[in-house]
Amino acid sequence: MKKFDNIDLNLMKVFYYVYETQSVQMTADRLNISQSACSHSLARLRSRLNDELFIRINGKMIPTNQAEQLAQSIQPALELLYSGLNSATPFDPDVGQHHFVISGYDFSAWCVMPTLTAYLAEHFPNITVRLVQSDKQIPTEHLESGEIDLSLGFDHEAEQSNHIGNAIWQSGQYCIAMDNQHDALMAGRPLDLDTFLAYPHVLVTPWNEPRGIVDATLGKLNKKRQVAVTLPSVLSAPFLLKGTNYFLAAPESYLETLADTLQLAFVAPPIPIPQYHIKLYWHKVREKDPKVNWLIHRLCDLAAIPLNPW
Repeated sequence: MKKFDNIDLNLMKVFYYVYETQSVQMTADRLNISQSACSHSLARLRSRLNDELFIRINGKMIPTNQAEQLAQSIQPALELLYSGLNSATPFDPDVGQHHFVISGYDFSAWCVMPTLTAYLAEHFPNITVRLVQSDKQIPTEHLESGEIDLSLGFDHEAEQSNHIGNAIWQSGQYCIAMDNQHDALMAGRPLDLDTFLAYPHVLVTPWNEPRGIVDATLGKLNKKRQVAVTLPSVLSAPFLLKGTNYFLAAPESYLETLADTLQLAFVAPPIPIPQYHIKLYWHKVREKDPKVNWLIHRLCDLAAIPLNPW
């Protein structure tokens, strides 16, 4: 074991987090140490490796070439160590009481949670779930620390990440919803781009984004719309349309459940809005954790997603 005598795992963790966050303060927060202690550890690394490793540029710690090369070894090493420690404790869903913490926002929870809870109630009533709302689209820090086991996300791209694994639960199209007495309908006007821009809109921003996918799509056409109301809830937004001339771009699958109740009309958008994706997110550091791995696989089974989406 002498070949490990000179390895300080704490220094490896400091390097990993500075590389990931590009911030000494954020690294200190994650490791629950002072900023000065974090800076001291970074200084030890620099001295030991005879390289600056990270250079502060515009407030960010940018890795040097040597740091980039080192990261390719340290990241998988830490992930392997974490997986090894956790795999030593098997997960048996039939034995004892188990609890999962899942983050999401209203629409992603509406899509996923009824299927999951029905499955657990029938097969594993000893497993409880707590759904929490995150202020970030992907709560990377909480997924990594284990405060959150899985996140139910919403995106428009099938992106890949070095740290976050994901699988698409479902994809869908947007429709444009409006009150069935909307002036444009009463006038018999087709929903072309001019009509679309002539009336105010409801904008949904779950994480307080300054604009949405409709605005991004319009921006490519050098067009802008008038936003009358902004709110964070997809599920609440259609209820704001009654008695107004607002337009709302929302998932077709949800609008179909409300059309009769709220007396809504909805049509295809006059611009090519990308599909949305409801995603399952987890941190790759924890994907071999038996408990997290079990949850990922059960959800993939329920959605008929391939069992190796990562």
